[in-house]
Parts: sequence; structure tokens; C-alpha cells
Amino acid sequence: MVTAIFLGAILGNFLFEQYKLEDMNVVKEENSLYFIMEGSYSSEKQALKAVSSIDVKLIVKEDANYVVYLAITKSSDNLEKLEKIYKDLKINTTIKKMSVNNEEFLATLEQLDLLINKTTLQDEVLSINEVILANYQEFVLE
Repeated sequence: MVTAIFLGAILGNFLFEQYKLEDMNVVKEENSLYFIMEGSYSSEKQALKAVSSIDVKLIVKEDANYVVYLAITKSSDNLEKLEKIYKDLKINTTIKKMSVNNEEFLATLEQLDLLINKTTLQDEVLSINEVILANYQEFVLE
């Protein structure tokens, strides 16, 4: 009887741990966002010089580098739209997928992503994107 209780406790603990891991992965995937990067530089001065011709950008210090973000979206459709805009502007980009846990920013991004999805004009998309980057800086970085 003691052996059955002991084995039951071990198996129960194992199953509980597996459930916790699966639950954590679902939450992380739900908050995953696409960040469109222009590049990473060793100094802020280099970053500013490299992207001086780009109006809409956000320069963020990450570890020892300064990363230039051009856009943030949760939607894969909007990702394609934004990538095409930057390709047409002859700007090389890289996609970085990251999780963000700021509920206020995620709610705002969801609304602004809907606006980007509805518009086809490049200037409007870039204007909405500028608001997204400003909100990311305000809600997440500060």
C-alpha cells in the first residue's frame, strides 16, 4: 500500500510538471511578435548613421549592441505587407520573433494591426507602424 501511494505521488508529480510545461508554451506562442530589423550596430552613433535615410525606426540597446527595428506586428499577413514595403524601398531586413508580456502594448498592437490589414497605401501603413513603434517604446521599454 505504501508503494502504491509512493508511485502514485511520483506519477502525479510527473504529469503535473508536463502540464505546466505545455501551458507555458501556449502562452509564449500567443504573445509572439514579429520584429522587422534593419541591423545591429556596436554603437548608437553607427546605428543612427546607417539608418539616417529611414524615417520610421526604433533604436534599442540590447546587450552590447544597438538594434534598429523598423516594424512590429503579430500578423503574418501584415509581416508580408511590411516586408514588401521595405523591399520596395531597397532596405534589407531580418525577421526576429520575440515574446512580449505587456498586455497594454499587445492590446494596442492588435488594434493597429487591424488598421494595417485594412489599408493598402504605403504612407498609411508606415504611419500606423510609427505609432506601433512609439507604443512599444512607451509601454515595453520604459
